[in-house]
Amino acid sequence: MGYYKKVFSKVDYRILIVITPLIGLLLIPAAMNIQLGIDFTGGTELQILTERDLTDSQLRSALSACGSDMSINVQELDGKTSVILRTKDEMTKECVDSSLAAIGFTDEELTNILPSLFKPELGRILIERGTNVIIIAGILMSIIVFLAFRSLVSSIAVIQAAVFDILIALGLLSLTGFELNLAGVAALLMLIGYSIDTDIMLTSKILKQTTKSFEERVDQAFVTGITMTGTTLAAMTAIVVVTTFIHMGAIAQIATVLLMGLLADLATTWFTNLGILKWYVGRPKSASSRFKFSIFRS
Repeated sequence: MGYYKKVFSKVDYRILIVITPLIGLLLIPAAMNIQLGIDFTGGTELQILTERDLTDSQLRSALSACGSDMSINVQELDGKTSVILRTKDEMTKECVDSSLAAIGFTDEELTNILPSLFKPELGRILIERGTNVIIIAGILMSIIVFLAFRSLVSSIAVIQAAVFDILIALGLLSLTGFELNLAGVAALLMLIGYSIDTDIMLTSKILKQTTKSFEERVDQAFVTGITMTGTTLAAMTAIVVVTTFIHMGAIAQIATVLLMGLLADLATTWFTNLGILKWYVGRPKSASSRFKFSIFRS
């Protein structure tokens, strides 16, 4: 039994259409209040590479006078201790030097330790530009999808999937206390691409391959789509697992955002988008239901 019979023979497609949009709407408050990292809020990043044995508690105690609410990652790297510390406070070089000197750091070691400052003004600019890029990408995608399928309904079905993928991903991440940094915004742009890719594939098979039954078109699209999304999900899961043991901040951000987004995409594509297409294909046809112009030949 294929996907179509397993799902659509048991659940009314109209229920499937509203499930993910409802979840996305409920998660809007959480998505809008996701924690932002120092890339956006401003703060300090401190990187230390030393032969000394250092612990999280030792560094947190020593540097408590320089900043609060610190995120500290301590790892062994080629026989040395690697430390990456991030805080939303502005840590001065003088405070860092005096604090580390108190636990035995020499002047020679301190010359190689320079706090990297992130200004709040730059963070506001990054938030504004990141938001604008996502909006522009969405508008351009909408135009291309509309021209490709010559149908407002199928175009909306594709675009809504990308929108709710982002909302659900940000909402779920916010509920887990995830902190979004600049790499996460790049992941959201990648998520738009993944979402549009899967939904265009589904819409193309449903609307273009009219020689097969609707059930056959759905089952064929499902096999292709699950293969596409499944391989990416497996890769992102592996990266998330690896980065829990090895600190790779940007890569962990991208993998985590994509993992949540692609899980949401399974529902937005194979419940909501497919439900909309089922209604669209089965509706009473009219001569004006589709535009004649297309950038692709049908």
